[in-house]
Amino acid sequence: MVEITINGKKVQVEEGTTILEAARANGVAIPTLCYHELLEPYGACRLCLVEVVKNGYRTLTTSCNYPITVPIKVETDTEKVRSSRKMVLELLLSRCDTSPKLNQLAAEYGIEKSPFELHYDDCILCGLCERVCREIVGANAIT
Repeated sequence: MVEITINGKKVQVEEGTTILEAARANGVAIPTLCYHELLEPYGACRLCLVEVVKNGYRTLTTSCNYPITVPIKVETDTEKVRSSRKMVLELLLSRCDTSPKLNQLAAEYGIEKSPFELHYDDCILCGLCERVCREIVGANAIT
């Protein structure tokens, strides 16, 4: 077991547990789009960004594919995390502004529309479709 701190709360987790899994197991919500529990973590959407303090250094990292191996401090709602997630959402909305999930998250972050030029592609390049096809179906039909 490894002791970590999530938003000031000390918790024990199995070594190898991801930050996202540890957070969710302890009632801490972290937004995701590309994450699915049946698939290998990918980190493409970047919405699961958290701030990690390790050895005195702070860094932003994706929580879905960060395995916990040593004690760390995790902050899920700092100004740096919120502003980074907001930027990611604005970029994703520039590719697809019709996604209900994206629009729900955008509203939570106070975004009415993307400030970036719209590309109107219904794909936000999260990799979920491709990974389901490869990892669950066993085909590489989508690339």
